[in-house]
Amino acid sequence: MKKIYRNKIKFIILSFFLFLCPYIVSAAGSATIGFNGNSSVYIGNNITIEMYLTNINGANGGIASVEGNLSFDSNCLEYVSGVGKTSPYNFQINPSANYKVAGLDTSLVNGITSNTTIFTFTFKAKQQCNTTITLKNVKLSDTYDSASANVISKTINITNPPSSNNNLSSLSVNVGNINFNKNNTSYNLSVGTDVTSVTISANTEDSGAKIYGTGNKSLNYGNNKFDIVVTAPSGDQKTYTVNINRKDNRSSNNNLSSLKVNGGDLKPGFNKNTTKYSLSVPYSISNLSVDAKTEDSKAKVTISGNKGLIAEETKDVTITVTAENGSKKTYTISVARGKDPNKKLSDNNYLSHLNVNIGILSPVFNKETTNYEVWLPYEVDKISFDYGVEDTKYATIKFDGNDTLQPGVSNIYKIIVTAENEKERTYTISVKRAKNPNETGEGNTYLKSIKLKNGSLIGSFNKETHEYYYNRKKDFEIKEVLAEDENSAVSITEDRNTIHIIVTSSNGEYAVYTLREREFSVITYLGYLLFFICGCGVGFMIKTVLKKKASKDNNQTKKKLKIK
Repeated sequence: MKKIYRNKIKFIILSFFLFLCPYIVSAAGSATIGFNGNSSVYIGNNITIEMYLTNINGANGGIASVEGNLSFDSNCLEYVSGVGKTSPYNFQINPSANYKVAGLDTSLVNGITSNTTIFTFTFKAKQQCNTTITLKNVKLSDTYDSASANVISKTINITNPPSSNNNLSSLSVNVGNINFNKNNTSYNLSVGTDVTSVTISANTEDSGAKIYGTGNKSLNYGNNKFDIVVTAPSGDQKTYTVNINRKDNRSSNNNLSSLKVNGGDLKPGFNKNTTKYSLSVPYSISNLSVDAKTEDSKAKVTISGNKGLIAEETKDVTITVTAENGSKKTYTISVARGKDPNKKLSDNNYLSHLNVNIGILSPVFNKETTNYEVWLPYEVDKISFDYGVEDTKYATIKFDGNDTLQPGVSNIYKIIVTAENEKERTYTISVKRAKNPNETGEGNTYLKSIKLKNGSLIGSFNKETHEYYYNRKKDFEIKEVLAEDENSAVSITEDRNTIHIIVTSSNGEYAVYTLREREFSVITYLGYLLFFICGCGVGFMIKTVLKKKASKDNNQTKKKLKIK
């Protein structure tokens, strides 16, 4: 609060000095006061004018104070507000004192030394006229002395705002009557099929407004939309729309009356409402001759795809009918060209691959090998095959086999590949599903023992158990497998980490023991880690308890010794 009073006192003292003693000292410097802003404004609008200092010369410490009366024609402009723009200057304007303007550097050391806007004034335009804004009775001073001032006035031209009238006074079309009303912006008109163009004419209510969209216009069949845009002097726009419908008497008939081709008969037989056909032609026909006639003589026909037919391939030939009015209908013939009678037929009847979804195919697939075996435990009662042919274009496949596997017997599956030249090749897969281990038979299909090197079974071996998991290490191998009956045969197959041990008795019965590697997941490892941590924690607790107990016993022993 003290600082505010101190600044006011400084301002009063300086003002008193400037008002009462202007002639005591000589001018020590000079500056120019000017006004910036628009030079024109519409009646009723506000205009902002900036007062600035420039051309400051010879002022000690810069211009420290500015004083004067803001002058303008109050019949043209109405004063709205004024704001000081430069700190630390303290600016004031008093409209009731003939718009007295005063500005003071309250610090008395930070005078204005360069081009600076010091005031912003806002006025409202009242009527059409020209007026000048200036500053009269100007007094300037630097931080030590007074300064002379040169004032550049600003002239403002006040005019009426431009017209916003964007109405048409008339709108007409040289064909027909649209019954114009300036407030109605949409019109519809119908003309005959022989009218190919129209002329749209229009006039504006305001002579200063501009029109776009009139003149001569070409007409298409059906609806034609034309926009007439009126732009007022103010820039406001209004759009009038004229929709002219040209009657379309053209035929829409895009039907064929007949369709014939060389080299064969269409299937099904031609019907104008049927658009899809098939056709087989001999090898001798490489280009299809198409005879297509339209129901309407004004319709047109285009044919594509009938040239360059390829042997043993199917190609679509299209017949497009375009009616007089442009509507289209397409007829399609799928043409299959026959084989070349002189071509040497392919004898490729090989499979490209053969896989089973379970178990191991023995031997490993080779296209020249036609007989295979798959050994499966009793628990598996279904099997599926994945296969394909080398000659994907001409060879065909036939598969023969049962859906369900019978236990204790060979289940025979056959894949018959027929080459283009009709030559067949049969691949036979004998799938042997083990008998029910709960059923007794004359043959002994049990194992006596299984021994692994760098690996171990999970759980103890039991001849009645045919499914096991095992762990394996580096250089793992099956060291020994013994059958319970020395007359039984043992064979081993391995598919990645699954091992099948097939025991075949002397009378032909067989059983399958399956060993699957135990896979350790992240969760399993985390479980072992948690178990280890818990074990360590329990061990630490037990060790701590024992240590405390031992310490206690030791203390008691010492006490007993002291007592003695």
